[in-house]
Amino acid sequence: MRRHMLATLIGLLLVNILAALAPRAGAQLLDPSGGTPTAPPELRALWVDAYHDGFKTPEQADRLLADARRANVNTLLVQVRRRGDAYHTTAIEPRTEDPALAVGFDPLEYLIDRAHNGTPRLEVHAWMAALPAWGSRERPPRDPAHVFNLHGPNAPSREDWLMRRDDGESFAGGAYFLDPGHPDAARHTADVALNLVREYDVDGIHLDYIRYFEGSGDRRWGYNETSVARFNARYGRTAQPAPDDPQWAQWRRDQVTSLVRRIYLGVVGLKPRVKVSAAVIPWGNGPQREADWVKTSAYTTVFQDWRSWLEEGILDIAMPMNYYREGQPPQSAWFDNWVAWQRDHAYGRQVAPGIGLYLNGPNEGLAQIQRALAPAANGSRTAGVVLFSYGLSNRTLANAEPADDVANADVWTALAAPSPINGGAPPFAVPAAIPLMAWKAAPETGGILLKASNLDGARVEALGAVGYRGETDGNGVYGLAAAPPGHYKLTISHPALPEPKVAQVEVRAGAVAEIELR
Repeated sequence: MRRHMLATLIGLLLVNILAALAPRAGAQLLDPSGGTPTAPPELRALWVDAYHDGFKTPEQADRLLADARRANVNTLLVQVRRRGDAYHTTAIEPRTEDPALAVGFDPLEYLIDRAHNGTPRLEVHAWMAALPAWGSRERPPRDPAHVFNLHGPNAPSREDWLMRRDDGESFAGGAYFLDPGHPDAARHTADVALNLVREYDVDGIHLDYIRYFEGSGDRRWGYNETSVARFNARYGRTAQPAPDDPQWAQWRRDQVTSLVRRIYLGVVGLKPRVKVSAAVIPWGNGPQREADWVKTSAYTTVFQDWRSWLEEGILDIAMPMNYYREGQPPQSAWFDNWVAWQRDHAYGRQVAPGIGLYLNGPNEGLAQIQRALAPAANGSRTAGVVLFSYGLSNRTLANAEPADDVANADVWTALAAPSPINGGAPPFAVPAAIPLMAWKAAPETGGILLKASNLDGARVEALGAVGYRGETDGNGVYGLAAAPPGHYKLTISHPALPEPKVAQVEVRAGAVAEIELR
């Protein structure tokens, strides 16, 4: 007996010693079977944009999958909405006019089938440019049902969904945009996202351009007639608000957040396993202190408070577009500062820095990937990286314009194989699993989605295990994510109601309880 106890103690001691000697999070691990080496879980994603070849024919899609697997990439973000159009067949918007898309070909369905059933399995996320509506001043879309033809600059009053500048201009940076403060435009955008989840076996929905247009940092965008009328009605005002009016700025911020919340809860309600991510803004230098967040361009200029989305639990992965030129100080320092901030500000979700390969030479892009994946001194790390883009992977000339950028096969080779480009140390040397999302794999909270038609700005109080307060959006929708399970009593107050209405709802972990107020 004593020998057995001694052997047991020795065994436990050895286990503890081996655990202490185990590789840290960034080190290579070996498959227990002694087979192919694998790395710790790490998101390795590619943006596959619709402005370049990459998925528009079966041959391109096959090449994309082969390139991704050879480079040990595990996630593809495939652009299926560019500007009010669809690069997939089962859609609520017209098929794109892009002549490069093969007739009758559904690239999303094709990629999902081969990504899921090939080895290794890859994730496919449907990437939609959420608010762009059309990209030409000279001609309208051919399809009369296109959102721009129905709700563009010539549409009357409420039917005009376009984002406008304070002087009435609606063409912004080469495109027209929908205004998230217009209830119908917001509902349409959410419907496009939810249709993708409903009709396709996607692993995720990826939101791009989920923000106001930046202009020149002047905050002059968001003046759709219906949006301004909603703001004035909400606060009892009459005049057009000034661009730098703090109340007007917060109202616009709330419109974007409400749209993200509506999409997130809708996705979870349909398919809880599907991830929701967003390409978000990190312009300029990264925050040095907590108080610096409210000074960033994301918060002050385009009204995209993506930090709060992570905190609230209405975003699974933030993908900040850290697009900086490595060889042009101080941009490399800005890149490092943003990555340092992103490592420590996931709020229980995930942050994966975006790398602008298109702005850098191959060796510079690889260097940024390595730094983004490296752990901080305190052990914190990012969830992985996202590379922009598959069709535009390196800058060929030091000061080249985007038209001179090219896709370079050497870049994809250097991701996984030693080469002069990566100094013999490829960032994706061995395959890696996609990081687990504990809140999806073993959820401890649930959500509420209340629909109170025509009650814009209704006050909602939800009392249960925890108390919450909020407001309905322009469509009368109130959303709550990450609520402890249990029974909740909802009290809804609005000037249009003679007295508050009350509803009861049961919240279950991993699900969204939907209730419609009549």
